[in-house]
Amino acid sequence: MEEQINIREQILNLKNDLNELKRENKFLIQKINKQSLKIQNLKTEYNNDLSKIKNEMENNKRVYESKFEEMISEINSLKGNMKITNKVKDNSLSKSNSFIVPLSSRKFNNIENIQKKEKEKKIEIGEYITSVSFFLSDSIDLSVEKLNYYGFKEVEGDIRNGAEDLVCILGCKYEKNKPFITNIIGSVSDDEEPEVIYENGIKYMAIKDPLNNSDIHKGSDGNFLCFYYTNDPKAGKPIKNLRTESTNEVLKYPNIVKYSMRKTSYNKPCEPLDCNRGRNSLFVKTPQNYIFIERD
Repeated sequence: MEEQINIREQILNLKNDLNELKRENKFLIQKINKQSLKIQNLKTEYNNDLSKIKNEMENNKRVYESKFEEMISEINSLKGNMKITNKVKDNSLSKSNSFIVPLSSRKFNNIENIQKKEKEKKIEIGEYITSVSFFLSDSIDLSVEKLNYYGFKEVEGDIRNGAEDLVCILGCKYEKNKPFITNIIGSVSDDEEPEVIYENGIKYMAIKDPLNNSDIHKGSDGNFLCFYYTNDPKAGKPIKNLRTESTNEVLKYPNIVKYSMRKTSYNKPCEPLDCNRGRNSLFVKTPQNYIFIERD
């Protein structure tokens, strides 16, 4: 009888050890996936930067080749004029030379001035948001740096605050004479979200990061979380600003980004969108993260 009890205890212990190993294995797989994502992001950034450098070099090459051809053409033109003026008197030669050389010089200087003005052109800043993006990284500083690099003004606050490892910062553009954004909604799903959805008959497009990713939860366990924007005036007044807030309370303000009404196991009509939704909230108490829309 004692032997049977001992065997049962040993079996129980082995089962516990097996479950522990499974948990550790799952944790290791999660870490591997996160590291793989980081490596992939770095590779993509490297390839994008390399492509930009190559394009810039090719553009510079074309500009200098064009300048060189113009200079050769002008030199040949000057040579032809000099042959003609050699047949006339010295006084007409001097008059001809005084006319030709400044014309060539002015033409070349005009090309340089036009190119200089093009480079110095600045994007005119408007009053309302015309584009929204985000950046996932290991730190807030890195996300802000990348958003600024791509021309976005960062929104203060981490919309993944309380989630594991990666942080996510939103960025906005305020470009003049471009369509402004009138509303933003979100959608959480077990399946990867589409790039376009319709809500109340209004077309919404997925908000993406500069690397063409739209999933805010990428690199973490849990559901897909995507934001969508529209320029349709029927969705509301132009958005003037976005801000994020982390709290341990469930907020119900009308100016918070809401879930879309698409049916999934997590969505409810007009429910305020907590950006930590779908995380392991049953095991770890995380803050509620909200995005506030500010309009006139």
